[in-house]
Amino acid sequence: MSDDSVFLRTLYIEEQGSMLRIENERFRVTHGKDAEESELIEIPSIKVGQIVIFGACMITPAALRHCLTQNTPIVLLSQQGKYYSRIESTDDVNIALERLQFERSSDETFLLECSRNFVRAKLHNSSVLLKRHAEKSENLRLNKAIADIHLLEKALERAETIDAVRGYEGQGAAVYFSVFQGLFESGTFTFKLRVRRPPTDPVNAMLSFGYSMLFNNICSMARLHRLHPYVGFLHADKPQHPALISDLIEEFRTLIDGLVVGIINKQLIGPHEFTTVRHDDGSPKGCYLSDESRKTYIREFENLMHRETTHTATGYQVSYRRCLDLQVGEFALYLKGEKPYMPYLRR
Repeated sequence: MSDDSVFLRTLYIEEQGSMLRIENERFRVTHGKDAEESELIEIPSIKVGQIVIFGACMITPAALRHCLTQNTPIVLLSQQGKYYSRIESTDDVNIALERLQFERSSDETFLLECSRNFVRAKLHNSSVLLKRHAEKSENLRLNKAIADIHLLEKALERAETIDAVRGYEGQGAAVYFSVFQGLFESGTFTFKLRVRRPPTDPVNAMLSFGYSMLFNNICSMARLHRLHPYVGFLHADKPQHPALISDLIEEFRTLIDGLVVGIINKQLIGPHEFTTVRHDDGSPKGCYLSDESRKTYIREFENLMHRETTHTATGYQVSYRRCLDLQVGEFALYLKGEKPYMPYLRR
């Protein structure tokens, strides 16, 4: 694609009560009022590909208008990182491609083949991450999990229904997360079960926050490739759920898993750097990164997006962010029947 905006910087606005402004083609993020106003960041707007706003932060009408006219999406999250919505222009739509996407989503043969590809990559990439740690560990459970995932990969190729494919995906996730704590090199963090909405412990909080950030990146790329985010194939369509993005993220989830393991093993964030929200009876309602630990996490996420990998379909050595975009582009070509789909497989 000729549009390179997805490879520009993401502007994160986290300081509660801050204001995003646009002045002389430059974004300014300020905090406070009048004489007490302080500038948090200033950056040329041409360098910003998307804006992510956490919690109670504000944006001036002029800045909002600029983002809409320049196709700079604004992602709205809670202070803890829960996704709320996106503000973006709807002018740039490819009706023919979206119509084809709707038609393909009703084609049982295409649906099955497409879903197999997504789950095949997820299972493969899960086993690769486990192998990397099993090679330097004496944890026999890791090797058993790897073998079990390989069996699921073989069974997947014989799946004849979309429900069977979804079943193998679920079994693979259960096996994978049952040994996930075995990747930690110290006992400072514990992990028993993947809990999503809301996360109830620090490890789940980091996984959910990372998946959300990855989700937003892929959503921006899908829009640039003129795909409809809400028409999926592996994941069933339902209100307020961008099913296609949930499909496309499956191949890349282990990037976040590895990021979380790295943060834990390098002790970049400690188990005390989280905020637990509780019910009236004192039981945990949700666990979230603190303001400071979220900044550390975002820094590590952006470092990850700039690392290089080999894009499977093209063989190019590219950054992970570029790899995400290339893979969305591969899917668009597959959707149009121009080439077979080759999922991203980690080495």
